[in-house]
Amino acid sequence: MSEPTISPPPPPPPPAGGTESAGLPWEERARHGAVQGFVETAKLFVVSPAEAFARAKRRGDLFSPLAFAVVLGWVGAILQSLWSLAFGSSWVAFLPPEVREQAGWAFAAQGFGLVIQIVFAPIFVLIGLFVVAGIVHLMLMLVGGTKASEAGFEGTLRAVSYSQIAQIASVVPFAGGLIAFVWTIVLETIGLASLHRTSYGKAIAAILLPLLLCCVCLVLAIVGGFFAVLAGAAASGN
Repeated sequence: MSEPTISPPPPPPPPAGGTESAGLPWEERARHGAVQGFVETAKLFVVSPAEAFARAKRRGDLFSPLAFAVVLGWVGAILQSLWSLAFGSSWVAFLPPEVREQAGWAFAAQGFGLVIQIVFAPIFVLIGLFVVAGIVHLMLMLVGGTKASEAGFEGTLRAVSYSQIAQIASVVPFAGGLIAFVWTIVLETIGLASLHRTSYGKAIAAILLPLLLCCVCLVLAIVGGFFAVLAGAAASGN
C-alpha cells in the first residue's frame, strides 16, 4: 500500500496594495554598479517617469533618493554658476576701459561667491529637499491625497528627490532654470500620484498650493506697500 502524498502548502497571498517594487537600478547598485545604476535610473526618469516611479521603493533606504538628488542638484548648481560667469564676463568686454577695471573687481567677487555656492551646494540641496517635501506632504494631507498611501512622508521625500533629474535642464543657457522648474512640477506630480496612490489632481494641488499662497502674500505685500506710500504722501501733504 503506497503512502499518501503530502502536497506543499499554498503560497501566502500577496500583501494588500500589491507586491513590493523590485527597485530602481540606482537602488540596486550593488548588483548593477553605482555608475551604471545612476545613469540607467536617470535615463528611466527622463524617458518614462511613470514607470520609474512605479519601480521605486516606497519605504526604506532613504539614502538612495537623497544621494541621487544631491548629485543632480550639485550638477545643476555648477552649470548655473558657469553660465552666470560666462554671461558676466561677456558683458565686461563691452564696457569702457575706465569702467572695466572696477567691473573686474565686482566680477571677481561674484566669482568667489559662486565658488562658495558650489562648495556648499550639497548641504543647501539636502536642506531644501526636506523643507520642500515637508510643505508638499502637509498640503497633500490637507487635500486628502494620503488616505490610500502606505509610503507616508518617505514617499513624498522620494518624489521630490527623484524629481531633481529636471536639474539637467540647467545645461540650456538662459531658459534652463524655467525649463527645470516646470519639469520638476510635472515629475513631482507623477511621483506623488504613484507613490501615494492618489489622483493627479490632488498631487498637483499639493504642489501648487504653496506657490499660490506665496503669490497671494506677495501681491498683498505690494498692495499694502502701495497704500502705505499713498497714506504717507497724503499725510505729508497735509
